[in-house]
Amino acid sequence: MPFSCLPAEIYAAFIEQLNEPDIRPTLLALTRAIPRSPVPRYQLFRRIRIKADQLVPLYQRIRPRQQDIERQEEEPRTWVQELSLETWTADAEIVLSILTLLSNLSALTIWIGPKNFTPEHLEELFSIDREGRCLRCVKNLSYLSLRFRPYVQKASYHQFLSGSYFDSILESLSRWPPGRLSTLSIVQDPLTSESLTSEGSEVSPPSTFSLGLPQLAAGFAQPIVFFQLESTFPGLLRGPYLRIPLRTLRLRFPSRNITRSLTQAPVPHPPSYGASIPAGSKPSSKYVRRVANAHLSPTPYLKFLDLSTCLIAESFLPQIITQYPSLTHIILDSCNVLRNHDVAIRDNAREWGSVSMSCAVAGMGKAKERERKLNAWLDALKTGKKRGGKLDDRGSQTRNSARTRGRKGLATATLSLRKEDTLSGSPSFRPAITDSSTPERIRVLPPLPTLRNLTANLYVPASMITSETGMLPPDVLDPLLVNIHREWERGWAEGLTQLVKARERLHASWRNNLVRVMRFATAEELGDFGMSSSENHAQSSLATGDFSPRSHSTKMDLRLSEANNSELVGDPLQDLIEVVDKSEFDVDMSELSSQVSSTSVGKAPVLCLAGVSLFTNSGQGVSSLVGDIGSVAIQGIDHTLGCAHEVNRKLWLDGM
Repeated sequence: MPFSCLPAEIYAAFIEQLNEPDIRPTLLALTRAIPRSPVPRYQLFRRIRIKADQLVPLYQRIRPRQQDIERQEEEPRTWVQELSLETWTADAEIVLSILTLLSNLSALTIWIGPKNFTPEHLEELFSIDREGRCLRCVKNLSYLSLRFRPYVQKASYHQFLSGSYFDSILESLSRWPPGRLSTLSIVQDPLTSESLTSEGSEVSPPSTFSLGLPQLAAGFAQPIVFFQLESTFPGLLRGPYLRIPLRTLRLRFPSRNITRSLTQAPVPHPPSYGASIPAGSKPSSKYVRRVANAHLSPTPYLKFLDLSTCLIAESFLPQIITQYPSLTHIILDSCNVLRNHDVAIRDNAREWGSVSMSCAVAGMGKAKERERKLNAWLDALKTGKKRGGKLDDRGSQTRNSARTRGRKGLATATLSLRKEDTLSGSPSFRPAITDSSTPERIRVLPPLPTLRNLTANLYVPASMITSETGMLPPDVLDPLLVNIHREWERGWAEGLTQLVKARERLHASWRNNLVRVMRFATAEELGDFGMSSSENHAQSSLATGDFSPRSHSTKMDLRLSEANNSELVGDPLQDLIEVVDKSEFDVDMSELSSQVSSTSVGKAPVLCLAGVSLFTNSGQGVSSLVGDIGSVAIQGIDHTLGCAHEVNRKLWLDGM
């Protein structure tokens, strides 16, 4: 049989054997060599990477045509599954017209520069609850990457005077319905000579805002992307679209501390775009937006977190680890971990042991804080119950004194069948104490650490660097790395010892019936009781594809909604389970595996110090980054086997 007469399935099988870079040229060659054969042309549209000059031809090719509709042929726009817009000068109007046609997208990458998109363009694109040019692929989207490069070569105050920020994107995403987005990347490129002179940075400021402004060669304030992350990002992490399916998160905001955005609860009434509310005035609906699921914890299933270039110091690590119970990989390249002068190498690198210990015992601080809130909540319930009892006694005395004289026989009711008032201010759930021997004191079991990988830069004083190579001499670097890894493992072992002793003390108290012990639910158990019914429906929708809304009727929803309506800040019993078996106190101290699926904690997390300097231009090879506090980030260190960088390269489609 001639090659041109093969069935379409055979051609598709041939194409599937090719590597990704070879698929497109091979398909183009086949369509030209045997144009009448059933070559699978849909694979040409499956993954598209476009530049600025390719937008118009792409739109003309995928837009619905009358002849295709009459022939009932499959439209090319349904073939596109991955789209990557890799240009800083694209026409935003054409891009919006293209994206509204693509309903089967599963991966979307957009580059936002000073010359293509404005906040209004992206707000229209991501506001799917409004009519207009918005995304139609929300239920299929599993990968979303937004890359910002807002830098310009000429001074302009247009953005600052007009309040042109991209906070509205985060607000729009937080209002999306439950979906399947497991990978999210929001990156702002660092200010380097490459990003400052890239295509689109030569844009001039509008004449209205450039009159009388100094045209500085350097040193002027560059535009910023997000104005107030603390008001928008906590709500995004608790939104119905991201909270359950999100597994991988990359946030890169150069020199910005986003710890509070990751760990704190949303503000009750976040202002839009950072607009302040005057004192003494009533907030208007224009600026006030209620945060959905504000009483819930953020993204309980998050496993991979990349915070490179952010202002994250070692003291913030325990807060981040305890906030995300499933977190296993953290990348902190070009951050502020042990960056002060020689703190990373003094006393034979002993500070690395302190960092490791703080990561191991982070759960102890989380348990203590929850104990404090829980016991305060129980005390308030008891106080309210006593006050209610006194009021009932006074009311009964008043009713008895008002009764008329008469016969009082056995038929007089001594029990009340009246339903309990569920509209009171206190939450509807109360811990039942049915036996006088049951202890009233409640303790919380410290959770085991889940961290398996951590990456960072190694900072040393600039005086230690040789001027010829820009690196540490091998006879200095090799012993230093040995000391760092030894201290890292020592600190982890000492932290686990403290954690095990604390759990053993709680076990003894629980065994002697002195306290009731609660523990934090695991990631698997959260699906049973720690989520609202809308989130349970979202998790089941990931498998069935059914995204239709359903009613909320579970007791957990009722309790959480009542707590939210009464303006309680969090639920002290959220994601807690009472310990009923002694095996729940056990700790697996084996060092057999450091994989994500392993429950053993005896092996210290993999520490990799080969952090890539993201503030230097690519193509310079092995280099060093001089910090603003007299320290240098050493580059060229070999990667540790199985480090988070290997996982990072497999997760992202852009290779960053």
